[in-house]
Amino acid sequence: MEPSSVPSVFQGGITVVIPTRDEASTLAPVLREWWERRPSGVPYELLVVDDASADRTPEILRELSSEIPFRVVRNPSSLGFGGSLRVGIRHASTDWVTFTDADGQYDPRDLPKLMDALTAGSDLATGWRAPRADPFHRIAISVGFRGLLYAFFDLRSRDPTTSLKAGRTDSVRTIADSVRYMNGSFWNEFMIRWTRAGHSYSEVTIRHRPRKDGKSKVAGGGLLLQVSVQQLIALLRTWREFHRSPGIESPSPEPVPSKP
Repeated sequence: MEPSSVPSVFQGGITVVIPTRDEASTLAPVLREWWERRPSGVPYELLVVDDASADRTPEILRELSSEIPFRVVRNPSSLGFGGSLRVGIRHASTDWVTFTDADGQYDPRDLPKLMDALTAGSDLATGWRAPRADPFHRIAISVGFRGLLYAFFDLRSRDPTTSLKAGRTDSVRTIADSVRYMNGSFWNEFMIRWTRAGHSYSEVTIRHRPRKDGKSKVAGGGLLLQVSVQQLIALLRTWREFHRSPGIESPSPEPVPSKP
């Protein structure tokens, strides 16, 4: 976006929340790319949430701080993916917040697409990875969970777990703070609660790239199965909470048609 085309609504600024744990090999290039490709004319900050990394992450961040501006919040002990996201949202100092991962799979050139969707009136803009650059087994599990989200909650998002999302900080913070059960698949529960609260969302087609380096924290077969079982139990607990609560059976808002 050129400065002249930036809607005035974004003059309140955008915070990019980047949770990280033991991603020292990818963190520096990710931060550089998200700073160099920031939207022009918008107050903009990078906020790294270091989830008690045990590798060279703190050292990398110290070295990089002389090159580009960013803020760091370090968790004294690991809070997991969802916990780190909540920490980042609470520390965001701007009117708008967006998210990306520290492994380099998301492209900052897609952020203006999300901003366009918000300008058009969506409460939340969320990326749709098409195609998705993950191993087959991860895609298959995601498809399975997506089916459960539709069956249990009528959630029709085509890519609920994508991290590339953007919305008003206050609204996102309120829903994020209500997430109770799903830490590893935080965005699944977030999207359930977002739509049940009556908020709209718009899905925008985005790029998705293979990891720059390193390995996924849940890519191993045994660990992936364990996490999947944990998240299935968490999904059932979420369903039970809503099933027992009055006045929550209204249909979920339909997603706004995706943008190219």
